[in-house]
Amino acid sequence: MKKYIPKEMISKSRFKDYYAKWSSDEQKLLLEIMERLIRENSEYADNKNYGHMCNLITSLAMETALEEMGKTRSEAQDAVAQAMYSFIQPKIAPMQKLAGNSWFVGMLKLTMPIKYSHTVGYGWDVEYPKCGSGVYSIVIHKCIYQQIFSKYSMPEMTAIFCKVDDIMYSDLPRAEFIYSEQIGRGGSMCDYTFKKR
Repeated sequence: MKKYIPKEMISKSRFKDYYAKWSSDEQKLLLEIMERLIRENSEYADNKNYGHMCNLITSLAMETALEEMGKTRSEAQDAVAQAMYSFIQPKIAPMQKLAGNSWFVGMLKLTMPIKYSHTVGYGWDVEYPKCGSGVYSIVIHKCIYQQIFSKYSMPEMTAIFCKVDDIMYSDLPRAEFIYSEQIGRGGSMCDYTFKKR
C-alpha cells in the first residue's frame, strides 16, 4: 500500500512552489492539518488515488491553514487557486504542441483508459462511451474532489480544479474540447469529449 506522507505528497503536487514560500511555522501547521485529513479520508487513500490525493489533500489543507492564519474563505481559496494556475502555466505550451499532431485524439483514445485504470481508485465512477473515428469521450459520474471538498463544506473548491481542464484544453490546435456540464460547477457529471478538428 502506498504511504501517504504529507511532505512527499506536497513535493508531488501542484502546490510545491507555493509551499516553499511558507514560513517554517506555517509549514508545520500545514503538515499537521494534512495528517488529520489523510486519517479522516483513509478510504480514499489507496494506491490508484495517490496522485489525485496529493493535489486534493494539499489544497484542502492549505485552504484550511490560510483560514486559521486569518484569511477569509474567499481569500484562502483564491490564493490556492492562483498557486495552482501559476504552476500549470508552463505546461500549456507543451500540451498545445502535442495537440498540434493529427494523431492527438487517437492517442488519447488509446492511452487514457489505460492511464485511468492505474490512477482512478476508490470513489470514482468513470465511463468511456463508444466513439467514432477522430473522437474520444470520457464521462465522470462520481468525482472524489467533489466528495471530499463537500465533506468539508467547500464544494466550490471542486470548480477550481475543473478550471484546470479549461486552461489546458480549451485552445488546442488540432482538437476541440467539448462538454455540456461539470460536477464541480453543479452538473450531474463531467461529459468530456475531444474531437479532431
